[in-house]
Amino acid sequence: MAKSEIKLRRRLIDDTTLERHRDYSLLLKKHQRANRIKKTKQFLLYSLLIAVVVTLLLVLVSYILVRMERNRELKEKGIKTSTLRTTTNKI
Repeated sequence: MAKSEIKLRRRLIDDTTLERHRDYSLLLKKHQRANRIKKTKQFLLYSLLIAVVVTLLLVLVSYILVRMERNRELKEKGIKTSTLRTTTNKI
């Protein structure tokens, strides 16, 4: 016999135990519904977390690309970025 069967046999069956297991199908339905809700919440939370991380990464990459493009355009014009910074700071 398995341990669970031994534990069940050791318990005495009284009125409260009978009452608890009388609505066992209802109890199982509630448990399954609670599990579904829990898994749905986890899925939505992880999806939201992934969406936020991807959005932040896209913002960071676009910022870096815009900055690189700006520096490239300034170099083509012959303006150094260091002189541009000093002139903007003086104003």
